[in-house]
Amino acid sequence: MQSVEGAITLVQEGRFAVVADGGRVMRFLLAHDASLEPQDLPFLKRDQRLVRVDYTESSRLVAHVAHTLRVAEGISPERIEQ
Repeated sequence: MQSVEGAITLVQEGRFAVVADGGRVMRFLLAHDASLEPQDLPFLKRDQRLVRVDYTESSRLVAHVAHTLRVAEGISPERIEQ
C-alpha cells in the first residue's frame, strides 16, 4: 500500500482530491471499508486539515482507492504548498 500526505481541496460524495508536495494533485475514491465515511470528508476540507492517505492504485479507475485517512502530524502547511 502506498501513502501520501497533503491537504484535501475537493470533495464530492466519496471522491476527493489531495494536493501533495510540489502542488501535485491526486484524486481518490473512498474504499467501501475505508477508515471514515464520505460525510466526514467535507469537515477535513473545510478545516484545511493535512491528512495522510493510505491507498492502492486501480487499473480500472481514474482515481486511487483510499483505504485509510488520518490527520497528519508533524507536517507544516507551508511544506505542502511549495
